[in-house]
Amino acid sequence: MTKALVKTLYIACAVVIALLTLIVLTQVVSRFFDYSMPGTEELSRLLVVWMTFLGMSVAVYERGHLAVNFFVKRAGDKLRPYLYLTVNTLLGLFFLVMTVYGFIFSYQSLDFTSSTLQLPMTVFYLAIPVSSLLSLYFLILNFWKPQNESEAV
Repeated sequence: MTKALVKTLYIACAVVIALLTLIVLTQVVSRFFDYSMPGTEELSRLLVVWMTFLGMSVAVYERGHLAVNFFVKRAGDKLRPYLYLTVNTLLGLFFLVMTVYGFIFSYQSLDFTSSTLQLPMTVFYLAIPVSSLLSLYFLILNFWKPQNESEAV
């Protein structure tokens, strides 16, 4: 299930990048002919938001986020697993809070619409709890695995 989920995230990010490229290119070309296509800026902003947050989830799965290992390397081998446990616990709490409050915020924005496309603002804001929930899931999968020295930057 995890592999299928990650593959779906990769495909979603690739599709969003392709759509974003097409939309921005269309917008640039149309402005060259003195015509501005309505909604392209708003749609590109929506796609960037979703791409950013879905990319965060992929990075959590791959452990691709920036890590500062200066103190971890200086800690002894006995202390190192506890440091990883502490960091993963704090990250888990952060993603849990982001998920809960993200859903609350998304629900509260149901009555508001975007200016040009008239989409519910929930479409924009749902990127936060969805990606936080995915990140929490990936974090739980890797919770007890210590990070390799080569994985951290």
